[in-house]
Amino acid sequence: MKRVFAIILTLALLISAVPQTEAASKVFADVPNNHPNYTAIMYLLENKVIEPSARFGLNDKVTREEVAVMVAKATGLNGTKTKTKFKDVPASRYSSGYINSAVNAKIINGYPDGTFKPTQKVTRGHMAAFIANAFKLTKEKDIRFKDVKKGSTSYHAVRKLAYENITSGYPDGSFRPNETLTRSHIAAFLARAMDPAFRPSQPVTVTRGIHFGMNPTQVKSIESKSPAVLIVDEKDGNATILIYSTTKYNYSTDLIYYFENNKLQFIGYDFMSGEELYHDSDELFAIYSELSENAQREFGTDFYYESDGEYSFSSGWDKTGYVVLLTVHDDELSTTANLLYLPHSLLK
Repeated sequence: MKRVFAIILTLALLISAVPQTEAASKVFADVPNNHPNYTAIMYLLENKVIEPSARFGLNDKVTREEVAVMVAKATGLNGTKTKTKFKDVPASRYSSGYINSAVNAKIINGYPDGTFKPTQKVTRGHMAAFIANAFKLTKEKDIRFKDVKKGSTSYHAVRKLAYENITSGYPDGSFRPNETLTRSHIAAFLARAMDPAFRPSQPVTVTRGIHFGMNPTQVKSIESKSPAVLIVDEKDGNATILIYSTTKYNYSTDLIYYFENNKLQFIGYDFMSGEELYHDSDELFAIYSELSENAQREFGTDFYYESDGEYSFSSGWDKTGYVVLLTVHDDELSTTANLLYLPHSLLK
């Protein structure tokens, strides 16, 4: 097991980390820096979409007026106070300019009775329409949420957000279009619309139909249909490791699944795992060359190694990509002879 943990640690450290947006300074006392939407909220603050204050109100329900102001700021519309066509939005109201600009830009509409209803709570379905209109989204994903029926007012808008990976709905296959929106959630949706870096990663299927985020039971269910044999199933604190004996490139290999908090985080292959050190460099080179050919086609580059020492070979990936590591052992000194990083597109 020590060798397995060493493989996971080494490969995981080598895979590039996703950059995070850092706040210049924290002003919202009720937004801890470990909150899932912390970076999104601070991103909006830095870009003047929201104003600094002592409290953000993560779970406060957001109003039509607030959304109109935030979306207008996010898209650079004029917010100067002005007369509007709505009898409940006078020119003196702080939001009049933003609401007027958003209406003129066809982002948001009023009601037939001549009102805007600025303090009315916003639903997720309405939010989808506002963002789709504001960012001029046109393409739709062929996705079916069980509670967003064809012909409903939010049907096309929700599909547009899904196409851009601004939303993926809930695990139960619903979108909950009639659920009122919190300030935390509108911050996340707006940040994703403004900057693709905030959009959640699409599930990356890496092997046998398995993708990151699955729990151990789901992985076991899929692997039970494969020829692989489960040889290790251990839990230590919030970490779980499953190891299957299998083959890769026709070589005996350990397939390693590593979970944190019951979610799959990392997958690794330990090639020819029955040996501590490998003297047969020809076998290793055969595997390494296969990956090299992919790299040559994709990048126009190649890699090689030269050594008379002993060899070990492992590979692994997380959500960001794939790392191949060849280690050369020479006179009891272990050095990395070569390292190759591949995007997920080469693993399909």
